[in-house]
Amino acid sequence: MAKNEVTDETCSIYRARGLDNGQVCSAMNVCRNCNPGEACFVPDNYLVYGVDEFGTVSGEQNMLQEIYQRGPIACGIAVPQALDDYTGGIYCDDSGDLEIVHDISVVGYGEEDGNKYWLVRNSWGSHWGEEGMFRVCRGTNNIAIESDCSWATAKDTWTEKVWH
Repeated sequence: MAKNEVTDETCSIYRARGLDNGQVCSAMNVCRNCNPGEACFVPDNYLVYGVDEFGTVSGEQNMLQEIYQRGPIACGIAVPQALDDYTGGIYCDDSGDLEIVHDISVVGYGEEDGNKYWLVRNSWGSHWGEEGMFRVCRGTNNIAIESDCSWATAKDTWTEKVWH
């Protein structure tokens, strides 16, 4: 997003495809509009967004500070079978899986009955977990969540709209 513009989800819905799993980049995949009974088309103009600054962060205290200062961060995580099967509560993996295979957004943190947790937004739909969210143990690098995170600040494209 620092080098290339991105669109919002009304123009380019998330399909988890690309680069190495079968979807090549094209104008139609960047932004499309469809009318009932007609072929889809690429709009002449559409709003675009980007980032000004970005970087990496790891470790519980650094992540807490980043979320407090600038909001959600993106992190890579391992996905043991028990996470696939998650339905609620604070998830604490006991398999030791630290192989990062999925990205999520850490949107907050908290504590329940003395147990610290990260509040995480996932991309698997609202039917999964706690309305598409989950809580995972905080402070132990559970599922590698505290080892590979990124932050970014949004480029101001709303004061004066930026069009592609």
